Amino acid sequence: MKLIAIDMDGTLVSKQLKVTKANKEAIQRAREKGHMVVIATGRSFDEARYTLGEAELHLPLICVNGAEIRNEKWEKVTSIPIPFKQYFNVEKALRANNIYYEVYTSEGTYTDNREKAFKVMKDIVLTSNPDATEDDVHKAALRRFKLGTVKYIHDYDLLMEREGLEIYKVLAFSSEPEKVANSVERLKQIDHLAVSSSANNNLEITNADAQKGFALEKFAKLNNISLEDTMAIGDNYNDVSMLEKAGISVAMGNAYDEIKTIAKFVTKTNDESGVAYAIENYLEERKTSLA
Repeated sequence: MKLIAIDMDGTLVSKQLKVTKANKEAIQRAREKGHMVVIATGRSFDEARYTLGEAELHLPLICVNGAEIRNEKWEKVTSIPIPFKQYFNVEKALRANNIYYEVYTSEGTYTDNREKAFKVMKDIVLTSNPDATEDDVHKAALRRFKLGTVKYIHDYDLLMEREGLEIYKVLAFSSEPEKVANSVERLKQIDHLAVSSSANNNLEITNADAQKGFALEKFAKLNNISLEDTMAIGDNYNDVSMLEKAGISVAMGNAYDEIKTIAKFVTKTNDESGVAYAIENYLEERKTSLA
């Protein structure tokens, strides 16, 4: 058995943020052959399941870059939150540079500024689909925003008062590179954090143990699968850890060049159903090389 881990934005979904027919059929064929498929995304569970539900794909999920793992029934298996003490240090680092951020929690994703939340969504869509028109980007971002997966709260401190709440990720955004760089330097001084990126102007901040690579390793172990028998497909910097751990690593045709150099193979773009191409052409590569 092999395990296939697939990123979502810029990988599984097209610039319209939908799973293509070819990708859906390739995943179904892989599962029929006995392969397990898990979606590994920076998205929250609520947002990821909506897109998969539209495609009628009920797959296990690695959410929020590995901060949460859910099984095929979408029941929570594990979670790795950011401790509150670390969160307050992250908050100080970002506010010192006047950087907007959103908080991903066990109760959903929260923003304290609706206008900036929409700009973040546009940036994520554009990064995953650099050839998309402004109209395409606007419509796709508006669609995500209207799903209601990002909730408004006027003060993040109110979240900290909720009993049992877990903080999974802080998504920070600024169009000023100097502010982002300064924040990274401050964040490096905070113990046990992982700082990555999924778009041109953002920072994804999680517990150091909440990364896609660690989550892939944990998911494989839970299902008695060797990492050598895994395939990972991704396009961005928050995919690096799982591309490095997987037995077969595949970068999307629309991925950054640096990501392509890390991967063993490069497939077609997300708008060309690159996931389907990878599954159909590279899944048996290890078996073939051993023949």
